[in-house]
Amino acid sequence: MKAVPEPAAISRREARMREETAIEIVLLRHGEPDWTPDGGPSVIDAALTARGRMQAEAAARALLPLGLDALYVSPLRRAQQTAEPIAKATGLELVTIDGLAEIDIPLTGISQIEVDAFFRRAAQRRLGEHWSGWPGGESFRDFHARVTGAMASLLQRHDVACESEDEFRVWSLPAQKRRIAVVAHGGTNAVALTHLLDIPGVPWEWNRFEMELAAYAVVQSRAVGMTGFVWSLQNFNEVDHLRAAGLR
Repeated sequence: MKAVPEPAAISRREARMREETAIEIVLLRHGEPDWTPDGGPSVIDAALTARGRMQAEAAARALLPLGLDALYVSPLRRAQQTAEPIAKATGLELVTIDGLAEIDIPLTGISQIEVDAFFRRAAQRRLGEHWSGWPGGESFRDFHARVTGAMASLLQRHDVACESEDEFRVWSLPAQKRRIAVVAHGGTNAVALTHLLDIPGVPWEWNRFEMELAAYAVVQSRAVGMTGFVWSLQNFNEVDHLRAAGLR
């Protein structure tokens, strides 16, 4: 009679599989932004609040033990300031990729009440109209193409490229193990997850993959077929570091 593996042995085997992954991507959302500095008109390229800076420090402490190999960041200030403590803690160079910026929305110079009304009206449009993005801003199709192009560019730096096998989309295995962090935005990270997990896109990705401020997600490679791999979502909206710091 064939022996049945003990639950502990199964757990250890699965843990080894996660540890031996060829490539891992950590997608971190920026900390709390100061959209209306000093209570004035809204700004597009917001800096972090004092709370946001504490969130960034907490995120750096959480990610340090992972042993990151590369650190990529959106050009916007809230992402840059979130990534700075990580770069300081790890000694990694901050690599800015313009394509990781959040979807462009024309909301500068107006009050918070007007901003809230803008989003409320825009959310109530017919679903097909959402492909055009937020009124007056970047179209969602352009945003999706920009973010997926940015992800492809940064992954190619690590010998990872999208390939086709039969009717399936897979990714090439890298020459060596890599653990990559990407510090960006709610919309950017949601589109990146949709792309990596091979899920058809919709123009409200930030609702489908919604992460809190300074939360992160983790995807890992899983070998399939003869030479490729697919992405496995291992963690999503991780906020334990914020709870531990009293920031949630």
